[in-house]
Amino acid sequence: MDIIEALGFSGADIWRIVSTAPARYKVYSIPKRHGAGVRIIAQPSRELKALQHFILRNKLTAFPTHPSAMAYTNNRNIKDNADAHIAANVILKLDFTDFFSSIKVADWERFAKRAVVKQIEQSDIRLYSRIMFWGQQRRSIVPRCLSIGAPTSPTLSNILLYDLDVELSSLARQNGVQYTRYADDITISGVTVEQVLAFEKSVKRAVRALRSPKLTFNEEKRGLYKKGHRRMVTGLILTPTRQVSIGRNRKRLISAMLHRSAHGLLNSLERSRLKGLLGFTVANEPAYVGRLRLKYGSEVVDAALRFHAPKRAEMV
Repeated sequence: MDIIEALGFSGADIWRIVSTAPARYKVYSIPKRHGAGVRIIAQPSRELKALQHFILRNKLTAFPTHPSAMAYTNNRNIKDNADAHIAANVILKLDFTDFFSSIKVADWERFAKRAVVKQIEQSDIRLYSRIMFWGQQRRSIVPRCLSIGAPTSPTLSNILLYDLDVELSSLARQNGVQYTRYADDITISGVTVEQVLAFEKSVKRAVRALRSPKLTFNEEKRGLYKKGHRRMVTGLILTPTRQVSIGRNRKRLISAMLHRSAHGLLNSLERSRLKGLLGFTVANEPAYVGRLRLKYGSEVVDAALRFHAPKRAEMV
């Protein structure tokens, strides 16, 4: 087994980890945005994560990811997702319910047995199932579903939804609309409301007809936005002038934090947050960073971008 040679684990170590892999997760919850309940995170143990990273790098790359899938792929990000809809008059946002936990081990095994690639021996499919799929129930060693927290989950979800992305992208072209998917978020855009709503029916028919994985939409998160509305796509604002913006609220926060940083009024946690916000801005609206340099000086901005948080033992 190549995983033994690559990672330097003994065969006994591999089997010890694999035999209980679906239970080797630290489970905790974090609040969802806007106070809408909690999100369950299942973080694999260090040893299991090493096995997952090996599969991610050496096995899952054999399978294609569709260009309309914007999340967790090289050279695609949230700005690319927003840019795809920048010229639209109407935007529709749809969201899958419990996306990762809806993708079951049977979905992967059915797919892997059908889509034969040289990187994966058929005899190893169940081994990879144990490594990549969480037991979900407390201390269960039976692999059941993908988890938020496993490095293989995002790429595997894109692989298993490839056929759906192909179908919906083709239908979108035929209907003159734009379709992208960022993990569990689908964005559809077009010229008229009627055009977008007609395509929504096609999307829902296709998802209902999907045999594997079985997915459902969260109707509470459905949103239709026209010009004059605040139109947000994967956290970025589409402006009336057809630009992508990080948003007015973020800009005010960053400016205020830079002002305080220039006067030495931020603690380490706040400076770390400012660095993250500036990095986000550099990636998604670099022109605003230029305006900040004019207002506060490049020295202040660069110092914020270079900040390294002290180790915990050094923090007061």
